Amino acid sequence: MIAIVEKSVERFRYRLLLGLAVALLLGQPLLQGTEAGMIALDALFALTAAATGLVTRSASVARPLKVATPALWLALHLLARFTEASAIEAIAFLATLWLVFQTVWLTVEALVRERKADGDALAGAVFGYFMLALTWSQLYAAALLVDPGALSAPGLAEGARPLGSDLVYYSLVTLTTLGYGDVLPVTPLARILAAAEAVLGALYIAVLIGRIASDLKP
Repeated sequence: MIAIVEKSVERFRYRLLLGLAVALLLGQPLLQGTEAGMIALDALFALTAAATGLVTRSASVARPLKVATPALWLALHLLARFTEASAIEAIAFLATLWLVFQTVWLTVEALVRERKADGDALAGAVFGYFMLALTWSQLYAAALLVDPGALSAPGLAEGARPLGSDLVYYSLVTLTTLGYGDVLPVTPLARILAAAEAVLGALYIAVLIGRIASDLKP
């Protein structure tokens, strides 16, 4: 029985990750209205990051670190949200940087080393693209912890921070280089993050998704 479950997970592992990413995307506008909903979204993101590390099976990051990093990020992120202490916010920002780097690295590394070209591999490529947008939205959230005026949005009251769905939307718009211009990076840090995301998004589509899609058998 265990062998059957492991085989099923192996066969559909990227589809499972894609399901978590889609749940995160759809959950933003549905759950962000309450404090409990925001905590649930943070926990789901940490779970997705941990699952990414475990499912991709990369040896470049120690297995305990793959789980410990998202857990530490979640603890610091929640602590920074409730205490609003500048020192905690700075540490939470550094933790977000590391979590984003680890998650993106493990995802891209796994897809580059992927030898099969089937529906699950394509699902992994799509998951990686969504994960780039979701992790970068956390970087923008961390930048707002450091400076609440890092991003500007229409109808946003002075001193108010954009909602999580706004950050995910802005991240997707930047990643796809649509650039609608309704949400704008204001500070140097936010502008650097936006530029890096746009470049990475273009490279991702050209190199990874293009390779997997071209190798798919009809």
